Amino acid sequence: MNRVQQRTALRDYYSTHFNFDDLAAFINFSDFSTREFGFATLEGKFFRNISFETPKALIDFLVDRTPYHVYIGAVYNDPPTRENPIHTLEWFGHELVFDIDLNEYDAVRQHVCNCQGADQVCIRCWQLVNLAVHIIDETLRLDFGMKDITWVFSGRRGVHGWIADDVGFTINQEQRMSLIDYLSVIHGEAEKARIQDRTKLKYDFRYRIEHTVFKYFLKNVRRKDLIDLGFSSSIATNVMKQLEHQEGQIDESLLRNFNLRIAKINKYDEILRRWVPRIDHKVTIDLRRLLRLPTSIHGKTGKIAQILHPSDIFSFNPDEESSIFT
Repeated sequence: MNRVQQRTALRDYYSTHFNFDDLAAFINFSDFSTREFGFATLEGKFFRNISFETPKALIDFLVDRTPYHVYIGAVYNDPPTRENPIHTLEWFGHELVFDIDLNEYDAVRQHVCNCQGADQVCIRCWQLVNLAVHIIDETLRLDFGMKDITWVFSGRRGVHGWIADDVGFTINQEQRMSLIDYLSVIHGEAEKARIQDRTKLKYDFRYRIEHTVFKYFLKNVRRKDLIDLGFSSSIATNVMKQLEHQEGQIDESLLRNFNLRIAKINKYDEILRRWVPRIDHKVTIDLRRLLRLPTSIHGKTGKIAQILHPSDIFSFNPDEESSIFT
């Protein structure tokens, strides 16, 4: 599809399909006029320090200018403009956001699926994203009492978790970093990244992490993954037979037996290293960061950055999502 066709597709989407009401679930419209927006054009230019008096004014802009990417930022004391850029304004707040992207898993994805390259994604490696959503969502609710959590497909290879609770909107950079530290079991991006000492993790969180990780691992494990970890051929075959018999349902007895086998070969950390959530810290702690506007179009894929409803989130397959550019 050439540039003219892409522009037509974008204009059609924003004029007939874009529903701004969906954003009311996690963006407060009362301070809309002082919120920053940014845009990337089809020609490759990038602009920020832009604001709109009303949501309709933004939609009119999207239809008229058909930006390639649409980004939303923080709320300030006055409307951001080119004459009054954000560094001259007082920061009022920004939703707490967690970014889970398969880019963070590239060092370990070969242990989960056969995808190669930055643009590939499949239902198997997407389970890494699903697992991260499961753990982070549950932990924020149980350990921090947060309730208004919405997960949004990025349009490409990840999801953003938007927390709309008032407590998350105004917390500072240090407090956001503390949340990241609490949720981070792994330190570093390499395949051999360091695993947090279990004795330094809160017991309930440690149990939740390990219990959930091993269930996801067993649901998605291949025989060659078990052999790669150090299991003998016969034990790997036996485990796969048990899993096949259970048809994907991992009962507690099988989980306990598997944990004992893992402990014997000292591969606990190896599995955690491959499967625990890997969070893009910069997205959470950068108070002035621009993020892709939910329900807008991802310019590289042409896919909608759609809201993932709780009943659908774990059956979602990004590879099956259609693109407005095809």
